[in-house]
Amino acid sequence: MTILDQPAHSLADDATVPLRDGQYPGPDGGRIATTLASLREHLAIDRTTNIGFPSTFDFDYSPLWPFFNSVLNNVGDPYAPSAFPANTKHLEREVVNFFADLLRAPADDRWGYVTTGGTEGTEYGLLLARTLYPDGIVYFSQAAHYSVPKLVDKLRMPAIAIRAGDDGRMDHRDLRSMLRLHRDKPAIVLATIGTTMTEAVDDVALIRRLLAEVPVRKAHIHADAALSGLPLALMPPNHRPAFDLADGADSISVSGHKFLGSPFPCGIVLTRRSLKDRIGQPVDYIGTPDTTLGGSRSGHAPLVLWYAINVHGVEGLRHRAHQAQQIAGYAVSRMQQIGWPSSRFPYALTVVLNAPPEPIVRKWRLATSNGSSHVVCVPGVSTGQIDALVGDLHALTSGAAIPRQPGPAYPNGNGAAARAA
Repeated sequence: MTILDQPAHSLADDATVPLRDGQYPGPDGGRIATTLASLREHLAIDRTTNIGFPSTFDFDYSPLWPFFNSVLNNVGDPYAPSAFPANTKHLEREVVNFFADLLRAPADDRWGYVTTGGTEGTEYGLLLARTLYPDGIVYFSQAAHYSVPKLVDKLRMPAIAIRAGDDGRMDHRDLRSMLRLHRDKPAIVLATIGTTMTEAVDDVALIRRLLAEVPVRKAHIHADAALSGLPLALMPPNHRPAFDLADGADSISVSGHKFLGSPFPCGIVLTRRSLKDRIGQPVDYIGTPDTTLGGSRSGHAPLVLWYAINVHGVEGLRHRAHQAQQIAGYAVSRMQQIGWPSSRFPYALTVVLNAPPEPIVRKWRLATSNGSSHVVCVPGVSTGQIDALVGDLHALTSGAAIPRQPGPAYPNGNGAAARAA
């Protein structure tokens, strides 16, 4: 008898018993339970003062828990069927179209997919641009995300860092000068839509005009909108900075775990289908073109994003963005009342303040760089948290003792400025 003649194996033949109700068999069962309990305690405490990084915590995805007992693999192009049937590509397409509407992609020429986060979205935009213009030069602001220099090195793309102003916005005079100096080469401009420390937004419409004025006829603009893309897209078009596809971007990426509040890092990248068709090749055994950066891709990320946008809807998300902006304005006002220097862009959820001493930075998880810290008022940050932080800052000026954070010490509490991506 050959192996092909043998009867199919049945799951019923296995003696494996699923783990449930806190049962952990084996010699390390006690350690597993203790470790998980400690992690739950740490995360519960962390939520009370974690306001220095752009992570939204006020979500409830418990209705989706049953789906995490399944492998969901969205391998290949989200707009093509797959040989692997356990996928959520139909939901991924809904998510892509939702964001394509918000970010004003052409209705008849749009494409995108759910990524692992902002860095993958930026890498896709750069790879797409390199495919279109193999001899292009990348221009990016010195205030761009820390992953950008890493990505241009990885992709072996020549690049020029453009000066950034004190507020974090790209210096367009420096950009114009560099474009003129290299006008014989295609330009790949990476615009940052929400810098890490100040939430500054590079002007995509102005960048497009500069390219036309120089002129540079072959150009691609990628908008790294991981931080600010979604809250800005929810503002009225005539009250927000110029940053999206209708303003001149050729590709754009946003984050799903910052403003929206996915429980794990993810994001969305968008471009025009007519540009995307330059990348990818058919793979017969997966039954779909390979058009994304990843091979196997999470099917749970599209599920979570689909759930979030359908629970809130556009108006619900718009209300959350407005509330978050109001909290940010409240934070500036309260800090200024006690004489602690602070500021924000009118549209921003990020409040920049003079860096407090290390105990406050550590307690409130304040991202800190070059003498400045920031608070990011994503949905879920409350006036109570702002008042408590201001109370600690006021205690410094009055000589009172700063209340200590209860519970176990936080690991890795260095307050380094970073964006999960």
